[in-house]
Amino acid sequence: MSHRDREAARLRYALELLARSEVPLRRGDVWEAVAAEVPLTEEDLVHVASRPEPRAMNGFWFATSDLVRAGYMTKSGDGFWAITEAGLAALEEDDDPVAFERSAVARAREATRVLREDQAALRRSVVLPPHPRAEKVRQVAGRFRERGLRTMSSVFAEGRSVWRQDVAEELMRRFVEQEEVDGSSFADKLRTQFAEATDDARLLMAELIAWQVLPLQNPGERKKRERVSVLLEQMNERVLVPAEVDDAFRSWSFNPGQGMAHGIHSALSIVVRLVRQWVDLSDAERDDLLNDPWRWRDFVLQVPGSPFPTQRNELMYLVHPEAFGEVVSSADRDQIRVAFRGEVAGDADDPEHEDPDRLFQLITLALQVKNNGAIDFYQGPLNSIWSRSDDVPDLEPSREGAAAEDDMDGVRPDRVAFPSATSALANTLYIPVPWLQETLDLLERRKQVIFYGPPGTGKTFLAQALAAHVTSGSDGDATIVQFHPTYSYEDFFEGFRPVASDEAGNLKFTLRKGPLRRLADAAADNPESNFFLVIDEINRGNIAKVFGELYFLLEYRDSEISLLYSDEPFTLPSNIFVIGTMNTADRSIAMLDAAMRRRFAFVELHPDRIPVKDVLPSWVAAQGLQDDRADLLDRLNGAIIEHDAKVGPSFLMRDLDDAGVAAVWRYEILPLLAEYHYGEGIDLDARYGLAALRKQASAPISDLHTDAADDID
Repeated sequence: MSHRDREAARLRYALELLARSEVPLRRGDVWEAVAAEVPLTEEDLVHVASRPEPRAMNGFWFATSDLVRAGYMTKSGDGFWAITEAGLAALEEDDDPVAFERSAVARAREATRVLREDQAALRRSVVLPPHPRAEKVRQVAGRFRERGLRTMSSVFAEGRSVWRQDVAEELMRRFVEQEEVDGSSFADKLRTQFAEATDDARLLMAELIAWQVLPLQNPGERKKRERVSVLLEQMNERVLVPAEVDDAFRSWSFNPGQGMAHGIHSALSIVVRLVRQWVDLSDAERDDLLNDPWRWRDFVLQVPGSPFPTQRNELMYLVHPEAFGEVVSSADRDQIRVAFRGEVAGDADDPEHEDPDRLFQLITLALQVKNNGAIDFYQGPLNSIWSRSDDVPDLEPSREGAAAEDDMDGVRPDRVAFPSATSALANTLYIPVPWLQETLDLLERRKQVIFYGPPGTGKTFLAQALAAHVTSGSDGDATIVQFHPTYSYEDFFEGFRPVASDEAGNLKFTLRKGPLRRLADAAADNPESNFFLVIDEINRGNIAKVFGELYFLLEYRDSEISLLYSDEPFTLPSNIFVIGTMNTADRSIAMLDAAMRRRFAFVELHPDRIPVKDVLPSWVAAQGLQDDRADLLDRLNGAIIEHDAKVGPSFLMRDLDDAGVAAVWRYEILPLLAEYHYGEGIDLDARYGLAALRKQASAPISDLHTDAADDID
């Protein structure tokens, strides 16, 4: 039997095994049975270069992929195989293993060809989502379209009918007609407007708000939930947000601009008015509008209310994203049509070209075909082309005031300012409010700060406390990493990592995100929130090696670079703040290069200077302690000449009795000083020991300092 015959026999026998089994079989069990049925020859046992398994096994794995593409079998992600109806039919048709294999390969090739044609057809016929976030939004928007608009049932509570005329009328009275109500925020105003509302009205309004904020980059995840939850929490019989919808709040499709942020009531009033008209339509009329994107557009445009083209474009997108795409700014759509009109084949006087939305769709489809996939008008070379177009004629004469709400489109959403330093924060850190406020202001202004000083000065504790103070109660977050000599760009940002690809232990390399990349993604998704990266011991790593091309972005946050591994454009979000800590006893600040010092502001935390100088006495007083630990530390640092060798207060800010203080002194503080005085032959106990310091307690600290200097001389 030839190698080809053996391979074909194994392939057919594998499918026969699956046909005889009532349950899916594990991949490894199938191979063992196949190898027993068609034994391996010496030729089969030869190992393929760079592969851990013999030639026959390697060929078998690849051949079964043809069976999957042919539709004869399925493979689960956890290593189980099962036969399909098509596979059962194929076994009946071909008894000969070689003929069976040829038929399977031919069918697999045909399936691949059809799939490619289908994908090509999609590129020619529908506007594709430009990124995975938008794809997620489209999926959940379909839930609102089918359950809310088509079946008129609740999107959040299955089987409950709230998309009704009387409920829509109540929303008109309570929300649309009550614009001026008391409240410090939109959520507060909603509470007032719906304080006496029915549960059905609260539920429908919550669903409409969720629908409206679903594709928006701003507000972020937390505020999206807040706007929806404030109404659901008012209900007498509360309803929860479905997990699918809640999860989608983390995604977004486009930046709506500041016009949407400052015109929330106008935007949502259009949505409520649309639903009020919608409930009066017949089932047939609603189906026609949901099935025809152009009729749906005309319906959206005739809804009463302010022109607000961004909101109306969003409504067009939410129901028919395949026709209108993720660009909702009328100004941007105008510029894109001007910049790429030449991509559309045919006569410039074609009636379709006179319709601005149809022309935009045709341009997008043409670029998708040229790009062989989805396109993003806000990224890469496409953005640089259309955003430079200055000559934008009026292509939308039918939309009065089209630019009225779009003046602010494309402007990055406002980031929430840092909260002020509080007495509670000061009491926790034993640091005065003015110093904390000055540091917060510096961090907010410079974005990158390094706390440097000797050991025990609370650098990392302070960094984490400030990050928690700013991000607490928001969508913001803080991540801490520690640099060390072997820490790399691949650890910090992104790199390829080996992962097991199957139960046999075969490895493949996948691109894995590091802590900074994950933080950057979260910051981009929540542009109004603050995010912190705390880098402990920043001077212990090779900073240029760890940051790589990102080093440039620390100084130029608005610039875009191409990433080393993923080879895609990347901008470091401006709402990421970096706090590094540096132990000056380990490495002097002077050893950092000028480029590093230019990118960071430096804040010294030193035992002899405010605020660290007063931390231990304040802590001792707050704890009601009567011991002399604060005085001992003061005298110890007075005896240490080297500025960076002095000892911080955190060593002694613990629940210690006299024996505990003595233990900390002997096993933590003195070994630290021994490293500093290595090779000098100094009697540490005589100079820095507790007994020596207490014996000299009556002497001024300046005298101790002079004595230490004399010893060195």
